[in-house]
Amino acid sequence: MSKVTSIDDANAWNITRIAEAFGLHRETVRKRLRQHQVGPKGRRSGVDVYSLAEVGPALFAQDVQSKSENDIHDPRTMPPKDRKDYFQSERERLKFEGETGELIPEGEYRNDLAVTLKAVVGFFESMPDKMERLRLFTPTQLDQLESMCDEFRAELHVKVVEAGTQDD
Repeated sequence: MSKVTSIDDANAWNITRIAEAFGLHRETVRKRLRQHQVGPKGRRSGVDVYSLAEVGPALFAQDVQSKSENDIHDPRTMPPKDRKDYFQSERERLKFEGETGELIPEGEYRNDLAVTLKAVVGFFESMPDKMERLRLFTPTQLDQLESMCDEFRAELHVKVVEAGTQDD
């Protein structure tokens, strides 16, 4: 007659069987079981057997406790497969955002910024002349206005140059 095996015995496997079932090397299985402090459930035919309920989480759980939230999403700390998947998804995200108009190409951004800055600088260059034609200011006030406009343009130039060097 055949022997009836309890369900607990059916879910207790040795390291070799676990490694074959999950496509892992036996040493990898041993290492992860040790890391997660999974002990044998018993012995069968002189070999240690482990409960699958304890083995599964130990084999496939990421060691999240030792990593901060930023480390988990940092490509430099990811395993190679995850890193590849991360960069592929980022490339696809950028492509999608470009197609939907949510992402502005750098050249287009620079052109728009140049047009805006030219308009601002043009306004401040022509303001003293316009005020002189309207005769709203005295010559001393016009000189002050012109020097303030020159200071603003110089300050704007410095800020644009600083912003350009920060991006590089």
